[in-house]
Amino acid sequence: MSAFALSSGTIGAAMSSSLSKVRSIALSYGTVLYPTPTKLFTPAHRSGSSIIVHLWNNWGRDQGGLRNGEVDLYSINIPLGEKLLTAQGPKICTTTMWRNSYGRLFKRKTAHPSTPNGQALPVELDELGPAMKDVHSRTTTALDHEELAFQFSPDMTDLITPSFSSLPVGTDAWALHQGWISVTPLRASFKEPDSNDQEDIESRIWKLKL
Repeated sequence: MSAFALSSGTIGAAMSSSLSKVRSIALSYGTVLYPTPTKLFTPAHRSGSSIIVHLWNNWGRDQGGLRNGEVDLYSINIPLGEKLLTAQGPKICTTTMWRNSYGRLFKRKTAHPSTPNGQALPVELDELGPAMKDVHSRTTTALDHEELAFQFSPDMTDLITPSFSSLPVGTDAWALHQGWISVTPLRASFKEPDSNDQEDIESRIWKLKL
């Protein structure tokens, strides 16, 4: 999921090492039950370890890769759900990254009176000269001497609880929505390797037994 990936420290660390031409894997757990039952931790760790070993021994190719034509890095996402406790375990699917975006991140706070016209401007504005002072004067007059202030109030509804029908088939979010484990090959350029879009989705579901 691109909005989260671009701000992910986990993927960021893996990407940093891949830029040094080191095989890199980012492993993340998705919280789907609140609170997360502790009984899910061990099978999640076991699944992650099995997938990492399998990837290491079967590292993918990418002609545009930085390291001898290999995939730069992988992102693994394991949803912490009840499927981890089944004998078969959750399905594992090679995915692409769902391109998405944030909703509103900030909202305007209640305005408070500000410095009226005629008083000294902040040093930064003063240093920018008469033109900037004139803009500032017109702005404060238009706002009736109110400050423009915002507070962090993110709207993550479309990211956290998207409708299943809105998710492109084969993306990481599509897989996670079904309780599957997603494995996404990435380039250290915020771009996925080229892939065959005509590939049947069934051929991308792993047969690995965890």
